[in-house]
Amino acid sequence: MRRNHARAHVRVENNDLAAAVNQLKRNTGKDIVVYGGASFVSSSIRAGLIDEFHFFVNPTAIGKGMQVFTARVPLKLVASTRYPSGIVVNGYTVFAG
Repeated sequence: MRRNHARAHVRVENNDLAAAVNQLKRNTGKDIVVYGGASFVSSSIRAGLIDEFHFFVNPTAIGKGMQVFTARVPLKLVASTRYPSGIVVNGYTVFAG
């Protein structure tokens, strides 16, 4: 039964990303959480759709990865949590000035 409840709060959007997100942001309610690959996140950043980032810093050097920022985005650290595993989650908002 819980599975159906969770599905009621999921929305799949196939139209213009910026228009869909901006419409959701105008509504009252809880935060919007989005998961996606590097190109999805990168296009969301370029469109100015992301208000807050949560970076998971894993204590393993992989040497390379996929780039999500294509331009300089000033960020402000608003939270940092360290876990026993060594992972640190840093929360940032977009710095407006």
